Amino acid sequence: MEHVVGARIHQLRTIDPGEIRLVQLALPEEMEIAGKRYTIRDTMRPGTAFLAKPWGDRTGKYRRRMYTRSNTSFNQPRLLETFINHTHRDQSDTSSWWQSAMAIDWFEKEKTVEVRLQLDEEAGDAWVYENTKVCKSTNLRLEDNGIWEGMRIVCVAFGTGITPFLSYARYFKANNFGRKGAKAGAHLTLVASVRHEGQLMLHEELVALEQQFPQHFRYQPVLTRSWPTAWGYLKGRILHVVNYGSGNEQIDISPFQTIVPDIAQAHLRICGNVTACRQLTLGLERNGLVPLTVRAESW
Repeated sequence: MEHVVGARIHQLRTIDPGEIRLVQLALPEEMEIAGKRYTIRDTMRPGTAFLAKPWGDRTGKYRRRMYTRSNTSFNQPRLLETFINHTHRDQSDTSSWWQSAMAIDWFEKEKTVEVRLQLDEEAGDAWVYENTKVCKSTNLRLEDNGIWEGMRIVCVAFGTGITPFLSYARYFKANNFGRKGAKAGAHLTLVASVRHEGQLMLHEELVALEQQFPQHFRYQPVLTRSWPTAWGYLKGRILHVVNYGSGNEQIDISPFQTIVPDIAQAHLRICGNVTACRQLTLGLERNGLVPLTVRAESW
């Protein structure tokens, strides 16, 4: 049996009107099932997703959806944050609902959205469900403690694909980037590619993080379609692709190489639309550039 609890819409903030919204769902501290009280525990790993059941704008019913978490259980337990993009517009259902006036009405009236939990009957605990417990090439779950602290990780995000990497960055910060005693700690490079400045997610927070940990964190936002006159970061796509038809593509990865010239010495993590993710990995492969490991999530 699947167990759920109502999570109040704690925050609903527009990032790019009609396109991207930040959503926070606040879980209660405990719940009751058949007269028994359960304490709600939250130990979600950075890079994983929770399952919720928002309303479907097109179908007119509740729908099960996975949402990758952008904050961490380490310092914000039971507050589930994510970024939701209005994707696949013709078939859009829950993503369009999150952009709607109805969602705002739910937020203002403090209505709840069901979130899945897993019960530990013996301990009397209910744990926030996460979509994976192991690291695989097709997911972005952060490596276990004792491993990530010695890694150099390059994260490439297309649009709202930045979501799991925000969780990484916040977790690294909360853990002093793994610096302890003689341990040098981890290094994280975050490349965030969006169409225009209004789509940047938590830009100021990431700029401040780079200033606080310059030896451990590098933030490289990229605007692909338009930018302010005084924009001080990269402009244009990190890949130049020419399509000759019949699946024949010429992929120039030199813009990406200007950002990360030594990708073969790093662990690569990619998230975003399936075409961009595929083109990046294919471009690296064609140029004989093999990162230490590659893991990706795409849609």
